[in-house]
Order: sequence, then C-alpha cells, then structure tokens
Amino acid sequence: MGQVRLDRWSHGRVVLLGDAGYCPTPLTGLGTSLALVGAYVLAGELAATGDHRVALRNYERIMHPYVGEAQKLPPGGVNGFAPSTALAIRMRTASMRVMTRWPMRNLIASQFAKASNIDLPDYDLPVLR
Repeated sequence: MGQVRLDRWSHGRVVLLGDAGYCPTPLTGLGTSLALVGAYVLAGELAATGDHRVALRNYERIMHPYVGEAQKLPPGGVNGFAPSTALAIRMRTASMRVMTRWPMRNLIASQFAKASNIDLPDYDLPVLR
C-alpha cells in the first residue's frame, strides 16, 4: 500500500491530478472522488482566471485541505486491511461480516462522508453550444 503526499501538485504548466498527485490508497475509498473534484476545480480555475499561474495556485489552495482530510486512513489503517497475525485476520473477517450493521455501519459511513467535505466553487462560466 502506498500513499502519495506532496507539498505541491504543479510545476510550470505540468499538473498532477488524481492518483498521480494525491492517491489516498485503496483503504480510504476516495480516489475517484478526489480525482473528479480535482479535475473540476482545475478546469474551473483555468477557465475562470485565464492565467495558468493564478489558476494553479488557486487549485492547490482549494484542494489541499480536502486532500489532507481524505488521506486520513480509516480506523485500523493498513493493519486493519491486511492483518499479519491469525487473530487479526479472524477479527478482520468478523468485522467484514458485520460491516453493514451498527456500530460498524457508522464508522464506514463516516469514512465515505469525507467525499462531500468540500465547498466546491461555482464557476459561473458560459455554456458553449
């Protein structure tokens, strides 16, 4: 398991987006959400500002808090996903069986609720026809 953590996602006109820039690992279940939000913000900022330098600064300013929150691993982290002892494997298997029941359901729901932890800018741009 790996997790990409970078201070910056752009250099000049080159921009990292999605897993290339901020892969949260499969443990978070938020890779697609991050990629879609990142693409929306990047495209919106590029279209709204007209200056790629300003757009990229805005993109990083908007995305960093969201990515940081999404990269926090769920309870148990890697050991919960890929346990290394027989007891831990049995505990993981048991927890998978009850994942949709209380209290596990609330833990899982809170992890995926992170996908909506951003106030997306409304890029009021003209529609091309």
